[in-house]
Amino acid sequence: MKLLLSIFLLLPFCAFNQDFGEYIKENAIEIDSNVNSRPEVYAAISKFELIMVGEMHGTQEPAGLVDVLAKVIVKNEGFVSVGLEIPTDELSNFIKNPTEENLLNSVFFSKENIDGRNGQAWFDLILNCTKDTSINLFFFDNVVEGEIRDSIMYLGILNQKLKFPESKIITISGNIHNWSLPYNDMPTMGMYCLNDTINFTRDKACSINHAYSEGTLLNNTGNGLEMRTITFKESVYSKSVEYENYLLFYKFGSKNKHNCLYYSKKVNHSAEVKR
Repeated sequence: MKLLLSIFLLLPFCAFNQDFGEYIKENAIEIDSNVNSRPEVYAAISKFELIMVGEMHGTQEPAGLVDVLAKVIVKNEGFVSVGLEIPTDELSNFIKNPTEENLLNSVFFSKENIDGRNGQAWFDLILNCTKDTSINLFFFDNVVEGEIRDSIMYLGILNQKLKFPESKIITISGNIHNWSLPYNDMPTMGMYCLNDTINFTRDKACSINHAYSEGTLLNNTGNGLEMRTITFKESVYSKSVEYENYLLFYKFGSKNKHNCLYYSKKVNHSAEVKR
């Protein structure tokens, strides 16, 4: 799924009365190589039980963020669940025997890369998670004929919640699936989760959107998989702080699709998997 950068960059403004640039200066949390040693990162995410990371497929940074957050949570809590928007049956041999060779030869990573998902970034994320026994890896894009795809995604996340009730869950998906509002009048995965007030409460759910100012993407915007280059354009996100990458939390509002922004000054494309 796709979302124009110019649209989602405007989303948080409606949530604040104060100058938004000042809000960024006061509340941006830097994500860098020292993130695991800085207590403010875990303090910011510790209250959330469900963290849904949305991405423009074919980029590296969102998968890197999932990896970072998983490590932070494991360090502080001992375990975490990480889920990816991949059909389980396309990784069946890898799930039975999680080796790099089985992952490389899986249906998912052997088929044509048509939307950017089955690139190097997700491949590396899966391998990194597999190497850590404290991470419970799962896959939730298990389409059932006649059913709404996002509702099936929600059920996959719910099953993981019921299986590991004490574990925080981090998911990565396209950047519309994790909306808290409908898309084209259709409920999203994020909506299904937030509407399940028994298992997922709004104040303990985090929906993260990825924004950037320049860089490259290898994805599909309607013309097949292609490399795109984003030319740098100054914005309140790039000029308010000097961080290359940061998280910015805000409250869900009636018109907010997300309650957290992950900003990368430069985005990098996820290359096709090396074979």
